[in-house]
Parts: sequence; structure tokens; C-alpha cells
Amino acid sequence: MARETYVLRGGKLVPKAEAPPPPGMQYVPDIAPFETQDGTHISGRRALREYERRTGTRQVGNDMRPPGRD
Repeated sequence: MARETYVLRGGKLVPKAEAPPPPGMQYVPDIAPFETQDGTHISGRRALREYERRTGTRQVGNDMRPPGRD
């Protein structure tokens, strides 16, 4: 027999599978798969982090830098 997990929402215990996320929490979906300039296929954030570590690179796109720092 499978056990079910319950969470507290609005003062009531409800099945976790049916419960809405708690207020203030946001779901951020994974990035869409893409191919790098060297032809490496990147399937998500984890793959991107591993690729950046392996190649010693990082993203610079829209990153904001504090004033006076280069």
C-alpha cells in the first residue's frame, strides 16, 4: 500500500499532489536546449554549468556589473 504525503495549505492538510504551491514561491522552468558555438549540445542549466566549468567560460549577456568595477 502506497503512503501519501500531505501538506498544510490554508490551515488544512491536503494531498501534496493536489496542493497549490505556497504563497511567494515561484517555479522557474529549465532553459530550452541549445547548441554552443563549438557544437556542444546543452540540454539544461546543469549541463550549462558543467560546460562552463569544463571550458573555463561564463555567460556575460545581460549581467549587471556594480558601478566602477571592471
